[in-house]
Amino acid sequence: MSEIAQVIVGESFGTFILILLGNCVVANTLLKNSKGENSGWIVICVGWGFAVAIAAMLSQISGAHLNPAVTIGLWVAGKKLAFVGGNYAYIPIYIVTQIIGAILGQIVVYLAYFKEYNNTEDVNHILATFSTSPVHRSYIWNTVTEIIGTFVLVMIVGATFSIKNLVPTGGGFAGAATVGIGVMVIGLAIGGPTGFAINPARDLGPRIVHAILPMTHKGASDWKYAPVPIIGPLLGGALAGGLMQLIMVF
Repeated sequence: MSEIAQVIVGESFGTFILILLGNCVVANTLLKNSKGENSGWIVICVGWGFAVAIAAMLSQISGAHLNPAVTIGLWVAGKKLAFVGGNYAYIPIYIVTQIIGAILGQIVVYLAYFKEYNNTEDVNHILATFSTSPVHRSYIWNTVTEIIGTFVLVMIVGATFSIKNLVPTGGGFAGAATVGIGVMVIGLAIGGPTGFAINPARDLGPRIVHAILPMTHKGASDWKYAPVPIIGPLLGGALAGGLMQLIMVF
């Protein structure tokens, strides 16, 4: 398999699995008459953590970024080992295929919970199974929250590629599990204000699907808020990458 094919297959399939499992957890928790209805925030955070771990394990062929903020952060940090062939030229392919994988994953979420979507009248609950929204809308402070959460995430991902930790956590089960636990804790600790997108593809791809699907009780896709879970995570990832680069210098 060529290097470009590795990136396309790994990132699109990995992000597909990430969104399928992660947003199915949210759907199970929020949609009317689902067996997991009202099971709560802890279930969502734990479910998303396991979704990230499983998706990362299944996409090792591409380095398992699954997130444009991770891709940008690792590029800023200069971690060539995290990219197929050590080639930064593949960065646009990483990002595009992550978004495509997220779109496809969300379509399958909708198919899996088709009847529950039809039975749910709360448009906010429906939107929450696609993309994130804040508890208190403040574009500046919501962005700050996303920066902080993503900063922590990318630092955790970067640590799995450090020389000291490369063997136990640089790939396979251990690395994926480490990042999955990190996502779970980020959700429990920092996710309250915004729903912890911490991933532009995770929010943008499903929001696009929400905008185009002909659902009975859809409501607005809230595009005014959409820049926050894109800009915040990208800034957080870049800041984490810069700190890792600085630590490497010293």
